[in-house]
Amino acid sequence: MDFLEAEGGWNLSFSGSGYMGLYHVGVTQCLRQRAPRLIQGARRFYGSSSGALNAMAIVFGKSADFACSNLLDLVKLVERLSLGIFHPAYGPAEHIRKKLYENLPDNCHILASQRLGISMTRWPDGKNFIVTDFATRDEFIQALICTLYLPLYCGVIPPAFRGQRFIDGALSNNLPFSDCPTTITVSPFNGTVDICPQNISHSLFELTAFNASFQISTRNFFRGLKSVFPPKPEVVADHCRQGYLDALRFLERRGLTKEPVLWSLVSKEPPALVEGPRGTGHDQGQKTGPTVRWDIPNVLVKDVPNFELLSPELEAALRKACKRDFWTRVQCSVPGKVLAYLLLPCTLPFEYAYFRSRRLMEWLPEAPDDLDWMRSILKSTTLEVYSMAKSWLLRLGSPPGTRADSGLLRQQRGTAPSGNRPLNHRFADCALG
Repeated sequence: MDFLEAEGGWNLSFSGSGYMGLYHVGVTQCLRQRAPRLIQGARRFYGSSSGALNAMAIVFGKSADFACSNLLDLVKLVERLSLGIFHPAYGPAEHIRKKLYENLPDNCHILASQRLGISMTRWPDGKNFIVTDFATRDEFIQALICTLYLPLYCGVIPPAFRGQRFIDGALSNNLPFSDCPTTITVSPFNGTVDICPQNISHSLFELTAFNASFQISTRNFFRGLKSVFPPKPEVVADHCRQGYLDALRFLERRGLTKEPVLWSLVSKEPPALVEGPRGTGHDQGQKTGPTVRWDIPNVLVKDVPNFELLSPELEAALRKACKRDFWTRVQCSVPGKVLAYLLLPCTLPFEYAYFRSRRLMEWLPEAPDDLDWMRSILKSTTLEVYSMAKSWLLRLGSPPGTRADSGLLRQQRGTAPSGNRPLNHRFADCALG
């Protein structure tokens, strides 16, 4: 971590994680509270999918209340729907787009340029692009929608950005610049990441995919399910609190905090600092890097009886965001759920017709460009299929005499087509002549 000594010598990268993205909010709040220099002195913030939204909130100086309320509002929306994410009213891309237009300032593209890097995947070749420059406010919001757009989950037609189609950036580069030694990486999935949940499984296998590593364990599997199928808001809030604790463990292990907070939470006396082995640089009087303390305990949310003592601002934001109004409590109660399922055969056709009609009306301004793109995709696909079918039919219908037999060619390689003179003699005559 020697790069932390130089101002602006490091970056922060946040992975895509869907509804688990609230984990990033807890990490950010801990860094702001315990080590503000890591946020203020960072050169650039990278992110894909929900990680890009958290990076955006850091660049714009948004509070924890802003990030928690926006994500948990979508979680509570899914909770109210009788069919969850399969309900026709579920539209995450439209919901996020509306929130961005309501809350982002007019000069957001200027503030984000050269400070924010958004990972996107180009459709259909799957090439990754990291965009750091934005010309207009609409272009910046469109880039955020592209990096969040999971195919089939958010819709069928990928959104357009600068004349090309892009989808979720996590599908090609989930953790931008994770291989760079000056990048502090954050992920709610356990793996080879700087800030992530502690490895409590005995599995030693890791899966490297989408430029990120994941430990093969049941906990990571269920975290992946939660990122697509959101649990209750209280469970999502606990993942946010866990992000705060994991970031605090990262800071204490590298000596970036002044006091050992985690040891006080588990009611243990902090052990004496054991110095690492001294290198040749230390013997010559040179400055060595910070000592990593691996004895810092792993604290879970259940081990903290009063989280408000650690971060009053984050706890207040989570409680406010998880609070439900009267009608929502009625809908989420057991009688409300039973009544909703009983009336589902009657209400679902009308809801499907209403929400599909509304989306059709919202899609009409973009219909010409989308239809032209679908026409070009259909044309290129048809030409490719035609070319493959034509080559296959030509090979199938060619006469047997025209098909070269490799064994026969090897036997006739030294025989001339006329006479008994070898081919190499004919080539020699041509060269002499």
